[in-house]
Amino acid sequence: MVVALDAMGGDHGPGATIPAALDVVSNGDLAIALVGDPQAISDVLAEHSATNHPLLQVIPSDGVVEETDNPAMVFRSKPRASIFVCSGLVKMGKAHAFVSMGSTGASIAAATVTYGTMEGITRGCLGGAIIGFSPNTAIIDLGANIDVRPQQLADFGTLGSVMSRIIYGQKNPRIALLNVGSEETKGNTLVKETAELLTRSNLNYVGMIEPYDLPYDKADVVICDGFVGNVVLKLTEGLGKAIADLVRDKGAGALADEIYSMTNQLATYGGGPLLGVNGIAVVGHGAAGSTGIATAIKTAKHVFDNDFVAAQQKELDEFHTQVS
Repeated sequence: MVVALDAMGGDHGPGATIPAALDVVSNGDLAIALVGDPQAISDVLAEHSATNHPLLQVIPSDGVVEETDNPAMVFRSKPRASIFVCSGLVKMGKAHAFVSMGSTGASIAAATVTYGTMEGITRGCLGGAIIGFSPNTAIIDLGANIDVRPQQLADFGTLGSVMSRIIYGQKNPRIALLNVGSEETKGNTLVKETAELLTRSNLNYVGMIEPYDLPYDKADVVICDGFVGNVVLKLTEGLGKAIADLVRDKGAGALADEIYSMTNQLATYGGGPLLGVNGIAVVGHGAAGSTGIATAIKTAKHVFDNDFVAAQQKELDEFHTQVS
């Protein structure tokens, strides 16, 4: 397997992505195409005495997509940016997946244009475990889709079910809807209509869940629109960091590190696959270090080995048949 790695993406660039790549290829079971500024990549490879590593190749790119760039426009203004070269390698059959810690919007745009979405849906979605107290609870969507319809939200549950089985090892994932209360009578029209669809399906739908319950393993997949999911993610990360900083100031450094890790799971463990697209794209957290990036690359290999894309399409087809 060949993974195209956006070597320039993320807060730390080649200083983190290349050590991660070296760690992963040490197992000898995959190769990595390092995409980015050749000189910057070569300098870091030289620092690690890995200039001619047989499982690494350097693919030049020109420019990096910044978080402030408009994902819908930057494909035209920076067509040779590292993330777009990564997706192009997959399109040409020179790589089987790409991994990026760069702009989330650009990564989603690149994957959507390159792979296309699965039959029956219009956009992919992002999800993953964000709270270490419930490490197998994936929240979907975490920001790819700000406005959604009930059918789209229900599709997230279907895609999340596959993700939970393949990545988190849950045999019969419990699907829940994030809501302002656990009672079926509460919530907005979107939540109530989505609940009706999920109730008619064969998914293991367990009902509504409140944000208060997220750390307590009440569900394996918690679905919400991307606006809500991103707010929950950033509140969890920000509050966790603030508490960790306070504890560290009190002299408890080890405890502070544990608190940060438990509340900043995506930064600690890299990222997760984009769901609902016809290919593998692992979208990572910009703050991820080399350990997290290495985990993200291994995730790409894991889902590739387990035929993740086909499993999602199969489940989507079954779900749409059940609720039609």
